[in-house]
Amino acid sequence: MSMQDTASSGVALWRLVADGIERGIADGRFAAGDKLPGEMEIAETYRVNRHTVRRALAALAERGLVRAELARELGLKTGAPLVRIEAIRLADRTPICVSTTWLSADLFPDAGAVFAATRSMTKLLEHFGVRDYRRGATRITAGIVDASDAARLDLALGRPILVVDATDHDLMGKPLVTKHSRFAAERVEFLVENA
Repeated sequence: MSMQDTASSGVALWRLVADGIERGIADGRFAAGDKLPGEMEIAETYRVNRHTVRRALAALAERGLVRAELARELGLKTGAPLVRIEAIRLADRTPICVSTTWLSADLFPDAGAVFAATRSMTKLLEHFGVRDYRRGATRITAGIVDASDAARLDLALGRPILVVDATDHDLMGKPLVTKHSRFAAERVEFLVENA
């Protein structure tokens, strides 16, 4: 089936890319611990844009199949144990954001339980002795909501979302957490100011 046939059949392009990479993992083209090709190479292989590749890699990472990118973001070795925290943020009982946060399981043991008790990433980090941290990088892109996030955000399929990928560091520059957040675009406004 060609990319156009797949796209016209209602299968999202990012899903096609994710399925192709998953097949590569299953058939041994990408062995455990191997580095995947870069975003540009994957984009050229599948004839899609880099945002589509990022969405495919994020979906695979959420399922635990692709950890190389997460390990790189967190300054860890590929295969290092991670903690994944899923959260939904509300404003006036309306969901505005779903996020997936990843942390080192070695550095932050029981982070999920601490987050469940505190409901705050700042308090979670304080629990482990991190008193101050800063944003290392933030990438904001546009996207279309998938079925899972549509249900959690109470959005119709096909509605626009804002995707925010961010990594926070301690004051020495060591990565602490990396987060993939999806916002209902019609419910939020971002203002970015220089400090």
